[in-house]
Amino acid sequence: MKFVLICIALPFLIISCCVEGKMEATRKALDEIKQQQEIENSRIIGVSTVAGHKRTEGKIDSVIENRIFRKVNQYLTGMGMSKSNVVLLDTLLTSRKEFRKKYKTLVLPLLDSLRSHNDRYAERAKLYMMIEDGLDIANYQLFDLAAFFASGKYEIPADKAKLASASFSPIIDSVIGFSKRHNIKGTASLVVLGFADGTGFSNEGPLFDTLTSLIGSRDVSKEQLNKKLSELRAQELIKHLAQEFINKATIPGNAQKIDVEYIGQGKGEALPFTSISDYLVDDSRRRIVLCYWIVLPD
Repeated sequence: MKFVLICIALPFLIISCCVEGKMEATRKALDEIKQQQEIENSRIIGVSTVAGHKRTEGKIDSVIENRIFRKVNQYLTGMGMSKSNVVLLDTLLTSRKEFRKKYKTLVLPLLDSLRSHNDRYAERAKLYMMIEDGLDIANYQLFDLAAFFASGKYEIPADKAKLASASFSPIIDSVIGFSKRHNIKGTASLVVLGFADGTGFSNEGPLFDTLTSLIGSRDVSKEQLNKKLSELRAQELIKHLAQEFINKATIPGNAQKIDVEYIGQGKGEALPFTSISDYLVDDSRRRIVLCYWIVLPD
């Protein structure tokens, strides 16, 4: 009789021990996955934090900050899916019966998916490093409009073209050098912000006619005119930046893995730097263009 009972109980004991062993192995694997997720999550959040600090310091502008946040949210979405799978596995581990019943159909596929995601961290780490590196060197390039534009003008004259080209070269060289260093397909965002002083306009002459025509009304304020003028100057610099980039990209060894987007904005009479408190109405420090750039992975 005892032998019969032992024969009956033995398979159940073996199954029970087997299930416990699988649950323990799953818990161990899950702990390792959670640790890796925490490391990656901290790194992603760190990018957002640094971007916020850089924006406060004025080393990136709102457009670039938004580009970074959008990219970070893509990574967080991917992390969120993995975290949901971790929660589901944790729930299954609370019930031996459910765990055993769904081991092959759910537990193993979830573990495989999580391990596969973790195994690809090395690839994602290169993308994070690219963003971190870009933020580390992020800053603006200031262009003095007086070097390019005559008073009341927004087009760079032919005799200033070489000067403009030489001035823009460092930005283009930096973008190309950054692309070569990381060798990852990405998009370079170049943001050009034009500013103007608070000087008024004569309501006669070709400049007034051009600006009011673009605005769509002749009943405009000097603030509106200066904003439109600063927009045109930003667009003019973008035109030269784009041409300089094309020229540089054709040089042997400068083949690019990046696309380039140019964003021009006219800030009009807004003050370029809040750290300067003694701006005057007619102040050459307000007649400038700021250029920011960053390369983000696609």
